[in-house]
Amino acid sequence: MVLRDRDCTMNSPIVHGNKPALIYGQNICIQPSVPGREDTPHMRKHYLGHLDPLESYTTFFVLFSGGKDSVASVLNLLETGVPRSKIVLIHHDIDGGSERKMDWPATKAYCIAFADAFDLEIRFSFREGGFWGEVYRYGSKKPVQFQDADGSMRRIEPVAWQRSQELKMLMDSAEREDDLELFKQYDEELRSYGYRFQFPAKGANLQTRYCSGVLKIEVGSVAIAHQVDTKENCKIMVVSGERRGESTNRSKYNMMELHRTHAPQRRKRIVHHYRNVIDFSEKDIWEVLKRNRVVPHPCYVVGWGRASCACCIFSSPSHFAGIKEILPSYYENIRLAEIELNFTLDNKKSIDEFVGSAKSCVDHNEQKAIHQLLTGEIGPEDILLDHVEEWKYPSGAFRSGVGGPC
Repeated sequence: MVLRDRDCTMNSPIVHGNKPALIYGQNICIQPSVPGREDTPHMRKHYLGHLDPLESYTTFFVLFSGGKDSVASVLNLLETGVPRSKIVLIHHDIDGGSERKMDWPATKAYCIAFADAFDLEIRFSFREGGFWGEVYRYGSKKPVQFQDADGSMRRIEPVAWQRSQELKMLMDSAEREDDLELFKQYDEELRSYGYRFQFPAKGANLQTRYCSGVLKIEVGSVAIAHQVDTKENCKIMVVSGERRGESTNRSKYNMMELHRTHAPQRRKRIVHHYRNVIDFSEKDIWEVLKRNRVVPHPCYVVGWGRASCACCIFSSPSHFAGIKEILPSYYENIRLAEIELNFTLDNKKSIDEFVGSAKSCVDHNEQKAIHQLLTGEIGPEDILLDHVEEWKYPSGAFRSGVGGPC
């Protein structure tokens, strides 16, 4: 039975969050807690009945957001005995170098500090232009950049990227020459490659809730598929921290499946996807962090229930009231974009109407965390408590309603 986050409290029992057995090196296959689904073409294509022994995988790529669930995923791997040298954290930068921001200023710094504290390798990836570049997309998706095994950045262009750039120049020329028919022709072709000018939809469909698909899932797949150390003759495990208790949609996810970069014939590349904390409740997740004395991302400490993008589309009114209070430029970006796009972030209300008179979720007793959240001044010494300090639940714990559903 799944304990939903909205029903989970500090007094909920610990079911899956106790320290796991050391199974690495024991030739133990991992069986799913719930049999994998095969009820759709996608599920049948990616079905995986079990995971091979952990020691058989050459690399463990953890999709690492810096949120509590991805942190617990990493800690779970370490506690089961996976060597640090085999674990690589991959963090997707949602802002993609854009001047206009959507994600927390502290997130990248927290991820780097966490990796340093646990002596783990971390690599970064992003889609150029980030969230706002995708909101205003006209033509092809933008290129993906990712950090390779040697630390260098590589750039992968979508198939239609160069043609989209060419069409934009041709349109400029047609406009200067006042050739309306030619302009319309180029415009029609450019739009065929993609046209958004609207916010992602609040729903499970990743075609319309494109922020997850385009800025995270696709970016991660490009990064993993093109890594020098995953091109051929390798066996990879991709680990992510989705949990059944987060939402109805995620409750239906499989614990294990073939990853979209799996290419056993063409590349002799075996890639399995493992959601190792999928059955954990929120209480279980916090227990893992508590046992390892890990300080969570400062957004939790300040009062947020989730560490998704600072301005996640699923945020509640109190969440956005908090953004308006401590990151007013972020809030203003959304408000002005709604006017420019004539399309609101919420399905029915402007951001101002949605927030209304909601009380900010910010806990002003946590001034250090507020400073970290806004400046990104976080080091490895801020990640682990010493044995004298008491670990305590952050202000945002068990407040899933503040962060909204996934």
